[in-house]
Amino acid sequence: MNHVIEIENLTKQYKELKAIDNLSLEVQEGEILGLLRTKWKRKIDYH
Repeated sequence: MNHVIEIENLTKQYKELKAIDNLSLEVQEGEILGLLRTKWKRKIDYH
């Protein structure tokens, strides 16, 4: 099967806060991926 999404070693930091540290994942064709989050004070927009 083909990878539809592949992420390796993703890190995201906001000033002092490391929100994501070394995330890796693969989503295969036909798989379902759900992401959950806590209530953030502001919405993050992706451009």
